[in-house]
Amino acid sequence: MSLNSIMPSLSDGIKELLSTLPNETLRQINEIRLRRKQPLIIVFGNSSLFITQKGKLLNHYSNLAYVVDDEEFDLIFRRLNNYSVHSVIDNLTRGFITADGGNRIGVTSTAVIKGREVASVKDISSLNIRIANEVRDCSRQILNMLYINAFPSIIVASPPAGGKTTFLRDFARLLSGGFNNRYRKVAIIDERNEIAYKGLNGINADIGFNSDVLTGFPKGLGIEMAIRTLSPEMIVCDEISGADEVSAIADGFLCGVKFAVSVHAASIADLVFKPVVRELLSFNEFDYIVLLNDYTNDFEIVEASEIRSEIFRNYSSEFMFGDGRSEHGS
Repeated sequence: MSLNSIMPSLSDGIKELLSTLPNETLRQINEIRLRRKQPLIIVFGNSSLFITQKGKLLNHYSNLAYVVDDEEFDLIFRRLNNYSVHSVIDNLTRGFITADGGNRIGVTSTAVIKGREVASVKDISSLNIRIANEVRDCSRQILNMLYINAFPSIIVASPPAGGKTTFLRDFARLLSGGFNNRYRKVAIIDERNEIAYKGLNGINADIGFNSDVLTGFPKGLGIEMAIRTLSPEMIVCDEISGADEVSAIADGFLCGVKFAVSVHAASIADLVFKPVVRELLSFNEFDYIVLLNDYTNDFEIVEASEIRSEIFRNYSSEFMFGDGRSEHGS
């Protein structure tokens, strides 16, 4: 998958602009950011660039920059949700939609509150299209280091847009596709349809021969279903954050399942002070944390026990084993 999967949703004007760029440049686009009556911004890595009406990229604002008008904005939004806002309203209330090809679109809006919940949204004001890409073999080096003689559970950490989903996709592909002469049974809990890109014609991403995908299910429920029905050796899921997800992972460990999950964190210090990491490590079941420093090109592998020890030093009165005992056995 690449920019090609999102092109049909764009306006003719933006498609024409992008068609003037070299293919190598197009392959490097990470995000397309659209705001009403504001310049179109294209993101390459950590750089946000403007594009002129003649297709020239600029690293500074100019009155020649291409501006997205209301009509164009509304057309793109309708195309991204296949002309059915109702079908994506649950995701819209959480700030995103997932378009064809597994591309996640961040959506800013005004909340419509009923009771204490966001019932709907209105006044869509900006769209951040994150381009999903398959980077084959980006996880192979880590698999070679950790999975030749063992079968550990891992936490993958990076800042937002740091390559976690891309890594997990390739990880599932290799692990279930014959890595180390084993076709491991992998279950992918794909709540936002960003790992496997499931569409009307089935799964579009290469996730290996022996992977099963639960698409659209909340992660906690999906984990429970996978354990109950799919007998997985490894469960893969992205962006763990909720208590129900953590609880389902704990149950999975009790059933002998291994996990590869991701969290948002930019450094070891972030890991230590992140509550969800403290909870995940309290089970004493995760073996390593893979910290992606520069997408998947640069990484650091840290033993989970090191982070556990650092957490305990900072939270000795709070940090507990999964069975409720403190690290000193009280």
